Amino acid sequence: MPADQPIPKDIADEAARWFADRDNGLLGDESGLRAWLAADPRHARAFAEMEAVWSDLGGVKPSPAVRASIPSPPVRAHGNDNHRTRRAWVSTAVAASVALVAIGLVDDWPMRLRADAVTATGERRTIAMPDGSSVVLNTHSAVAFDYRNDRRIVRLLRGEAAFTVAPDRSRPFTVEANGGSSTALGTRFVIREDGNDTRVAVTEHVVRVAYARGGSSAIGLREGQSLVYGPDRPWGAQEPIRAGEADAWTQGELVFENRPLSEVVAELGRYHTGYIRVIGQNVRDRRVSGVFSIADPVGAVARLQRSLGLRAVHITDKLILIFV
Repeated sequence: MPADQPIPKDIADEAARWFADRDNGLLGDESGLRAWLAADPRHARAFAEMEAVWSDLGGVKPSPAVRASIPSPPVRAHGNDNHRTRRAWVSTAVAASVALVAIGLVDDWPMRLRADAVTATGERRTIAMPDGSSVVLNTHSAVAFDYRNDRRIVRLLRGEAAFTVAPDRSRPFTVEANGGSSTALGTRFVIREDGNDTRVAVTEHVVRVAYARGGSSAIGLREGQSLVYGPDRPWGAQEPIRAGEADAWTQGELVFENRPLSEVVAELGRYHTGYIRVIGQNVRDRRVSGVFSIADPVGAVARLQRSLGLRAVHITDKLILIFV
């Protein structure tokens, strides 16, 4: 993985968990950690940056007040095990929040040098192009433009963008992302990068989607349909867009219909500069439907907490843990 590519949030999160477990002496012979580091170059990079950040911060430890505010996990049969689990959980939560913020800062400067337009976390930005097209960048996103006499190319470097394309048969409009390309045959579509996967959703007319690793011809994706391409995805599988979900964010809203709470919170977390997590599988799997404002993700999380009868710990608004 190139050093100027951002580390996906799930890998940064996992690196923080491994680091906290090692810091608390819970790894034994560390064979599990070594296997995880060897599995993907991004794992080793994320862990190394976690170590560097922790070193720079002098091994930050949560204060007694912070420790007291975090609820204990379920009591286990052995008191020492429970104490060790509680300590690891506290360290993990704090380490993960520090890691996500610090790694994000480290990764952002190279991206800003490559991009023509960048948004910060929680920011949306509309860009009017000289040909009459427009691009709306979602939170924490970046694009680069390559407009020429015979073609119009936009490279989605990170995040998500909605495109409204001005027709020009002599200059095709193509968005490149993660080794694939989406060429407008109509007007409006949305593209989102999520790790190695890329989702294309068409809200008006048709988009021709091609992916080199797909081993097949390009697909004409029609209005109301979406597809996801990536190295571990079967090429060409399409699914209908859920009403309002694809581009509701361009209007400042997120729409969910019968989605797991963990998924909803993760999506809201994209607009928040802190760290929001749901603790416990039975809580993460609870189903949620509703419309939420992306301008106030912390308020949206509070609504979810109240409506589902859950509790939450706030260490300021930078670290929020939701649990039963």
